[in-house]
Amino acid sequence: MRVILVVERKHLFPGLSPQGFLSPDAVDMKSLGEHLFFAERDYMEVNSHYKQIIPYLMLQRGWGEDAKILCYQRKTKHTEARLGGKWSVGFGGHVEPIDRQEDSDLIMTTALRELEEETGLMPGADALKMTGFINSDSEDVSSVHFGVVFRVSLDALPGSDEEIMELVSKQAEPHQAKWVALSDLKGMMGCGNGPEGGEFEDWSRIAVEG
Repeated sequence: MRVILVVERKHLFPGLSPQGFLSPDAVDMKSLGEHLFFAERDYMEVNSHYKQIIPYLMLQRGWGEDAKILCYQRKTKHTEARLGGKWSVGFGGHVEPIDRQEDSDLIMTTALRELEEETGLMPGADALKMTGFINSDSEDVSSVHFGVVFRVSLDALPGSDEEIMELVSKQAEPHQAKWVALSDLKGMMGCGNGPEGGEFEDWSRIAVEG
């Protein structure tokens, strides 16, 4: 049985649930701590009274007009069937009991673990900047998850863009991956406007628009 970190929706948002991209000060994760607990994932995947906490990591190289994001297309037969075949700008996963460490930030610890496991990259905690949150109830998969968005700067890592993309692809095993200029991403968020006529997942659209 796999257990993951969750919070009851009423504690996350005492009033109406705001939708879309939320600013970093929209939720106080430290004060929320007493309401966080680990529960069976299979049950939580079909229970929208709770939200699963997910670090969502966007890999970036360059800044300003030169900024680009590593995008990837999930395989059709993905572990999360509801996202199969869709494009994404974020890597990440669930917070698990193994992430509990004394005197450390639970979400950051998970973010670093997921970054290494999902991409093979270890840029260090200083490369990660929490930029906000994602909350969306528009689709079944997003209605049971709550995203903590991190921008991950890869500028300090050695290797070319192509070499980093190959390393990530070898580790994550997506259907395909490519670097996309940040300035181009907003125009690719509509239905069928993704690379090669594909479609970006709900969270990617929210993160980019945010």
